[in-house]
Amino acid sequence: MSKSDLLALAERGVERALELGADEAEVFLSVSMGRDVYSEGQRLKAVAPSSQSAQVRVAKGRRVAAAVATSCNRDVLEELVSRAVELASKVEEDPHWRGLPDPEPPLHSWVGYDEGVATAEIGWLAELVRGMIDEAQRTPGVKVTVASAGISVGRYAMANSRGVSVEERGTRCSLGIYLKAGEGTGGEWASSRSLLRDYYPIVDAAVKQALDASRASKLGETLKAPVLFRAKSFAQLLASLLVPAFSAMSVLEGFSPLANKLGQRVLGALTIVDDGAMSGGLATSFFDGEGVARRRTILVEDGVLKSYLHNTYTARRMGVASTGNASRGAGAVGVGPSNLIVMGGGYSESELEAEAALVADGSLLSVHTVNPVTGNFSVVISNPYAVKGGELTPVKPVTVSGNIYEVAALIKPARRVKDTRTGIYTPDVLIGGLTVSG
Repeated sequence: MSKSDLLALAERGVERALELGADEAEVFLSVSMGRDVYSEGQRLKAVAPSSQSAQVRVAKGRRVAAAVATSCNRDVLEELVSRAVELASKVEEDPHWRGLPDPEPPLHSWVGYDEGVATAEIGWLAELVRGMIDEAQRTPGVKVTVASAGISVGRYAMANSRGVSVEERGTRCSLGIYLKAGEGTGGEWASSRSLLRDYYPIVDAAVKQALDASRASKLGETLKAPVLFRAKSFAQLLASLLVPAFSAMSVLEGFSPLANKLGQRVLGALTIVDDGAMSGGLATSFFDGEGVARRRTILVEDGVLKSYLHNTYTARRMGVASTGNASRGAGAVGVGPSNLIVMGGGYSESELEAEAALVADGSLLSVHTVNPVTGNFSVVISNPYAVKGGELTPVKPVTVSGNIYEVAALIKPARRVKDTRTGIYTPDVLIGGLTVSG
């Protein structure tokens, strides 16, 4: 199915919904395919996943309904549209509904599509995986738990009855390796919109983690102290703890501690930006999940809350413009981030390291247990280092806990912003006043 066919099908779905009595209609169609190679023991396995999704949203007055299917087949879409229109005549009115978004042009010109990714073959990916394995095993005592390489190619088309008619395509390439050395483990991963060929930094980082973890000792005490989160570790904390709080939907539903705090200092000296128009960004696109142009939004400036993340629905409820952060999932239109950027501060990494009692340099385990409603968190750091006499000493996993808002004045970002290859761009960040035990 060509791009024009997919968009034509979306437009026809909108027309059909109006014919059946909908006042407004929106059709979102997406298709994706991938190629993945991963190690399983000594053998390499390959899979080629693919998926399709059709999502329909219609309104009759202020009665809004949605229907979703895992196919972009014309007959399936016809049935989906009919079902959505029928549902819309039966559901309760939403008093806050103010309609679908109006069309607007994109605000940037960067295309997140790489032909090299789109045409990468299974054999080439297998060579990458084998290369990562061989490189890791050059180090005595290191065993590979799993290594993987994969690509995905996706495109979507969407149309609505207000004149939105857009389509887009994108690519992603991912590499990862996880190792064991004695009782220690280590792992590293990366994603990019273009081909990732240089796996040596990924392997080197994983090997260092595993070897250091193999000689780690128990911390053996509980202390209240500053912890330096390396960029990728802080990115994990940010994604689970703060991103949900920035969602205007969470604010409206009473699940965000940032409700009614616009203009107030909430995060020390941090400046955080959501930029869906950033050139080269992992989450850059022309439009969000409902056809609104991606843009740059300052969420926090020097610790002061400036904006929430909005889709059209939340923006109109709050009397502001959408920030272009509509997300799609299971048929529902939600709110989600694009590229999140934590701006650099006034400290060198060595200065912050000298202040820290502990350095979080690995993955955060049990990060799903953080509470974005209160700001409380208690996470296990997989590959930490104790700072003793100016030296980093590997220790066994420790638990770090606190409340991000209570220690906000003790947050210090380093100067250098790093690409964590996760869609979050952040410097290393020191957070004081945390409880460390292990």
